[in-house]
Amino acid sequence: MMIKIVFFDCDGTLTPIRSSWEYLHRRLDLWDANADEFQRLFREGKIDYYEFCRRDAALWKGLPLGEVLDIIGEIPYHQGTREVLDLLNQQGTKTVILSTGLSFLVERVQKELGIHHSISNHLLVKEGLLTGEIRIDIEHDNKGFWVDRILEDLRIAPEEAAAVGDGEGDRGMFEAVGLRIGYHPQAQILPLLDHAISDGSFERVGAILREHC
Repeated sequence: MMIKIVFFDCDGTLTPIRSSWEYLHRRLDLWDANADEFQRLFREGKIDYYEFCRRDAALWKGLPLGEVLDIIGEIPYHQGTREVLDLLNQQGTKTVILSTGLSFLVERVQKELGIHHSISNHLLVKEGLLTGEIRIDIEHDNKGFWVDRILEDLRIAPEEAAAVGDGEGDRGMFEAVGLRIGYHPQAQILPLLDHAISDGSFERVGAILREHC
């Protein structure tokens, strides 16, 4: 069946940086003994996802938006990403980013690559400064909810949808579509995948999609 829509993770999939949150923390020297501890507490189940994100965002309170955007602007794409998205756009295939990463990166990627829609998480800004607050639009385990909702709205069957991701947070997205492609995938999601690409450029993803779109 022809693929009509492709859902992409962003961090680690379209870009080589696995976490825009961690990247920003490290660039600001806030990772060690701060944000890394929040991540440990979340992974151990001692705080929930909202609290994890809230603590992260609080570390950035008062930062100028321009400084944050400059840092996020450093994050590159995987080789071949632009070419693959150009091809999908030319073919009329719908594209969506579902990312628990920062909206500053996701919205930049969406605009630059011509992606139709995106859902991500937002750091709040007032008068040009980060407030230290966060708006969570997508949690680590509910990408499947958004896939189901978008497919229903567009009247597209799951078998006509593909997903491209790299990690455990993409599990729900993979489970909700017919074609599942992992790009540099983590070991725990390998059993879910129809295709696992561990080396080479993003154009290897494009080669698979060309067979189905």
